[in-house]
Amino acid sequence: MLLVLFDIDGTLLTSNGRGRQSIIESLSDVCGKEISTSGVTFSGRTDPAIVRDILINADFSTTEIERLMPACLENYADHLVDSLRPEDVTLLPGVEKLVGLFSQRSDLRLGLLTGNLEITAYAKLAAGGLDSFFTFGAFGSDHENRNDLPSLAIRRANTLSGCAFRPQTTVIIGDTEHDVVCSRVSGTHVVAVSTGVISHETLEKCEPDLLVRNLSDSNPLTRFLDGLS
Repeated sequence: MLLVLFDIDGTLLTSNGRGRQSIIESLSDVCGKEISTSGVTFSGRTDPAIVRDILINADFSTTEIERLMPACLENYADHLVDSLRPEDVTLLPGVEKLVGLFSQRSDLRLGLLTGNLEITAYAKLAAGGLDSFFTFGAFGSDHENRNDLPSLAIRRANTLSGCAFRPQTTVIIGDTEHDVVCSRVSGTHVVAVSTGVISHETLEKCEPDLLVRNLSDSNPLTRFLDGLS
């Protein structure tokens, strides 16, 4: 049996800028001044790491950042959950069919590996109608460092399923170089899909185990997973 861990933003769906806007508004509220996300990379990173960089750019001291982080993350989560609507979320090509197909396979267990906070991850999935397919995962609210997430996701999968998944029987599917890096660090397999902001050519240079332009054609991914099984 294989454990298949999906990233969310840029892989399964896009929230069309709603997440970024929620961060701007919620952090501005907590910090008491207008906050900018200019110069901060969002793609493939955990929400705590993103918020930390935003606060650094806003000239807060290290002590101030540590004090502000919990309130910033909580306010952001509340803001996004309250404001997100189904029309804000677009499922990426082929995702709905692929996830439905894979969820019916007895040799696959689906989970999440995402930089989103757990509550915002499920808010986005629910808005896109995908939340019922994913009962567990590892999230930005677990660790700020994305590279720490695969081992946690594997442990949770083993606890919930009674299986004995290992890195060698785990596949990460994501849209950025960070997904490839955390896979290499954790010893898992990785499939890169160029439906996010990172170009197909850039992802190709990262040398994932499989690279696809989108998930509309499930055959390459199916063959890859069958080969691992």
